[in-house]
Amino acid sequence: MAGVRLLSLDTSSVVSVALLEVSDDAEPVIVSDALGTDTHRHAEDLVPAVRDALAAAGWERPDAILVGEGPGPFTGLRVGLASADVLAFAWGVPVFGLCSLDGLARQLAPAAGGEFIAALDARRKELYWGRYDATGRPLGGPQVGAVSTLPAGLPVAGAGVRAREAELSAAGTPVVAGTEDTPVSAAHLALAWLAAGRPEHAPVARYLRESDAVAPASLAPSAGGVK
Repeated sequence: MAGVRLLSLDTSSVVSVALLEVSDDAEPVIVSDALGTDTHRHAEDLVPAVRDALAAAGWERPDAILVGEGPGPFTGLRVGLASADVLAFAWGVPVFGLCSLDGLARQLAPAAGGEFIAALDARRKELYWGRYDATGRPLGGPQVGAVSTLPAGLPVAGAGVRAREAELSAAGTPVVAGTEDTPVSAAHLALAWLAAGRPEHAPVARYLRESDAVAPASLAPSAGGVK
């Protein structure tokens, strides 16, 4: 895949959209990199962010799309994955997926300086996490669980640190200073994808657990079936 205009997007935490120019004989160029701040406005913010990025870059469309597969909360993650599929179909371009934590780890590896845990808030007093080496290469995960499930002795980095600050402190778990509020960047997701050899697999949602949504009791099937 040479001379490619890549749209990268992620909704595992906040909305993040990036455009990159990728070629085989030069370093990738990050054309734009937009990062939201709200973890509850994925449906409202994603498509306008994509539209604005393309307009600013003067692109009619990208040549390929990369989307973060999570893990992340069900609703936000579904917005990103569904939007990537719809845009790919409309533009007639391929869409690929990568674990969102791989992008986070790629960004935080220099600060970690060794093997570490990249983590995002999973709510329910839990973390989405993966284990990475000093370069950001995945060693294990992704998983979801309480702070007590983390490998002992490894520092934790990423937005999950702020969310589970009290639990991490109580457990004596080290953290990577300065990374406590860092969400997934779509630009670093793309860089992680390139470093992994540009795997061309279709996106697969990494929800890791069931949705928090519960159907109202009035919609539950009765013992006698539908009447």
